Amino acid sequence: MMHFLINLDHKLFIAINQTFSSNWLDGLMHVLSSKSAFIPIYIIAIFKFVQLYQKKFWVPVLMCVLAVGLSDSISSKICKPLFKRTRPAFCAAINPRLPDGKPGSQYGFVSSHAANAFAIYPLFVVFIFGLNELKKRRRFMIIALSMACLVAYSRVYNGVHWPADVFGGAILGYLIFLLSRRIWENKFKAFALKN
Repeated sequence: MMHFLINLDHKLFIAINQTFSSNWLDGLMHVLSSKSAFIPIYIIAIFKFVQLYQKKFWVPVLMCVLAVGLSDSISSKICKPLFKRTRPAFCAAINPRLPDGKPGSQYGFVSSHAANAFAIYPLFVVFIFGLNELKKRRRFMIIALSMACLVAYSRVYNGVHWPADVFGGAILGYLIFLLSRRIWENKFKAFALKN
């Protein structure tokens, strides 16, 4: 069973990284993998926090920082050293395309980019649209999760992660999002909204 899953992972990687690649996609995927490309979204989110929570805007900001810190630490400091799954660039049989020119560190399970994206983008929706009607909140949640999926996809496209790496990262990040949302709703939401 494990051999089948690894083989499937390799075939999916080749399809995304090599078969369905193109020059125009290289630039887009580079942007999606870049941490600095999403700075405008973070600035807009903080601006919205100030609008909604006024002097207590620091509460959702702190929760976002803690969520990303947790997802990044678990993926980088625990999972990668524990599982020691080498990245595609270290697999001689695959010879991946590296549009960014960077192979990444030796170990890649789970993807920190995917974990962080799945932790933070849905959390933005909860903090910004949590008080709105359900339909609007659902629409923005779909957008947030789609963005996270694109970030995860870009990591495979750029040749630095296997599909299983980003899938594992997505699960880790989403679990951290669910935990953060529960803590927010049970402990901090009322405090942050209180004048």
